[in-house]
Amino acid sequence: MTKSLLQQVMLKESEKKQAKIDQDNIFDSDAMIEKINLGYTILRGPKHTQKKTFAPSTIVYGHGECPRYWYLAFNGATFEDNTDAYSAANMTAGTLSHDRIQSAMMNSGIAKTYINDKNEKTTEFKVIHNDPPIFGYGDAMLDWEGEEIVGEIKTMMSEAYEYRKKTNKPKTGHLVQLLIYMKILGKSKGALIYENKNNHDLMIIPVEVNDGYIKWINYAFDWMREVRKAWEDQTLPTKNYRNNSKVCKSCPIKAACSDAGTGVIKIASLEELSETL
Repeated sequence: MTKSLLQQVMLKESEKKQAKIDQDNIFDSDAMIEKINLGYTILRGPKHTQKKTFAPSTIVYGHGECPRYWYLAFNGATFEDNTDAYSAANMTAGTLSHDRIQSAMMNSGIAKTYINDKNEKTTEFKVIHNDPPIFGYGDAMLDWEGEEIVGEIKTMMSEAYEYRKKTNKPKTGHLVQLLIYMKILGKSKGALIYENKNNHDLMIIPVEVNDGYIKWINYAFDWMREVRKAWEDQTLPTKNYRNNSKVCKSCPIKAACSDAGTGVIKIASLEELSETL
C-alpha cells in the first residue's frame, strides 16, 4: 500500500515536470518575464541632477542624514539608480495607491482639493520653506470637525502593516516627514494614513506636536541650515562613514563623493528622532 502511494506521488511529479517542459517548448516564458521586468528599470539610468532644496522624503533615510551628500547634491552630481524591477514595481504600486486613496478622500469631502500642474484635481499640495530651503508634496490637508490636519499616506506589505497596527507606532522616517510638513504649515496635528497593500485595509495613527517633537524638528532645521551654509561657503564636509558602510553603499552619488576629496569641515550626521518621544 505504501509503495503504491509512493509510486503515485512520483508519477504526479513526473507529469508536472513533463508539463513544464511542454510549456517551455511553446516559448521561453522566463525570457518573457525578464523582458517585462526590464521595462521597470530601462529608463532609470544615471542622470546628472542639481538639487535646489532639501527633500523631507529623503532626509530621513540613509544618505539623507549625511551632510556631505547634500553638499554634493547642491553642487550637482551624477545620480546612479540601482533600483531593481521589484522595487520599481513596488514604488509604482505605491503611487497608484496614493492616487486611489486621494480620490476617495476627494469623493468623501474629507480633504481639501487643489489643482495640480496638469490642471487636474488632487489632494496633493506643495510644501515650500525658504530657510532652510525645503520642498516637498503633502498628500492631503484633511478637514476633520472643522480643524485642518496634515495627512501623509504610506502603503506597506501585510507583515509591516500588522506590526504598525499592533504597536500603534509609526515608522520613524514617516513621522519625521510629517513633522517637517506640520512645522512648515504651522499645524499642531497630523495623521499618518497606512494602507495594507495585500487587502487595502486602512489604519490611521494620529500625531500631535509635543515638546520632544518640537526640540528635534528645531534641531533638524538648524542642521539643514548648517549644511546649506557649508555649501554656500564652498566648504566641503569631511566623510562621516567608511566606504563600505550601509549609508555609503546605498548612496546614489557615492562615485562623486569618492572623487570630491577629503573635505575641510566636520559636520555631524543628522541624529535620528527617538522612538520614545
